[in-house]
Amino acid sequence: MRPLSETIAAVGKPMFLHSVGEVSSPKAVVARFCHNGGDFDIAASDIVRVTINLQDGVPVRHETGDVPPRSYIAAVGNVSVVPAHQRTQIAVRGKADFLQLFLRESFLDGAVEGQFSCQALFNSHDSELQAAAMQIFVAATRGEPDDSLLFESGIHRIAARLSDRASHELIQPTQGGLAPAALLRVNDMITAALDDTSVASPTLDQLAGAACLSVNHFIRAFHQQTGVTPHRHLVLRRLERGITLLKKPGKSVAEVADGVGFATPAHFVATFRRTMGVTPGAFQAALLS
Repeated sequence: MRPLSETIAAVGKPMFLHSVGEVSSPKAVVARFCHNGGDFDIAASDIVRVTINLQDGVPVRHETGDVPPRSYIAAVGNVSVVPAHQRTQIAVRGKADFLQLFLRESFLDGAVEGQFSCQALFNSHDSELQAAAMQIFVAATRGEPDDSLLFESGIHRIAARLSDRASHELIQPTQGGLAPAALLRVNDMITAALDDTSVASPTLDQLAGAACLSVNHFIRAFHQQTGVTPHRHLVLRRLERGITLLKKPGKSVAEVADGVGFATPAHFVATFRRTMGVTPGAFQAALLS
């Protein structure tokens, strides 16, 4: 699998690697890489690459196919997708830790029972892709009897979600949303609340005021921009911060729950499992294995 070989040549051996199918020509591979950044040029192939970021605050620049170059600060838990048959140039500045899935296009065709296609995606908060990647990660590292089924189910889940996103974008391109300055003010307000868990989350009135919109207009525009409601977005941001804390050795799930603003550990565990498809304890064990 050429993109995997090129990635290993560029950043070194993965922390772990798990594959599905024949060793000489696997249908899918999941690997976790840690490196200190660099410039990478990945040739076009029949492989779709899905990356979930496990390190917060990493400056990244992507240039893929005919998509305009994108620069962003990668947040922990965010997902990027590079379609098959597209050369990709990536610049990463600083320490990076990421989970990468290499999915053969013919395997994805079978997963969606048709011709698979997807669009490039960068630094996305798509919770369905996050959850599927989490399931694959846990299944690849845990080694329980049913984990092979969980692993392949996660891949099918990713294939279905990417195919659905591509179909929706072709039929109904994204319109509306928040102006960039308004989105920045809203995100700053949310980030401030996440940074200080002793204060209440911002209300809809406060968020709408930051965007200079009525509440109803703000809810519609926010959903057009992010694909989720303001409340759902805030919960996902708390869970993403939880991922960062779960990486720290010695941190209990209860301490993580308190650190990201959940009232009780039970609420955190239930929300994490409902959203990500695995428990925070299982994910933490995979991270530290």
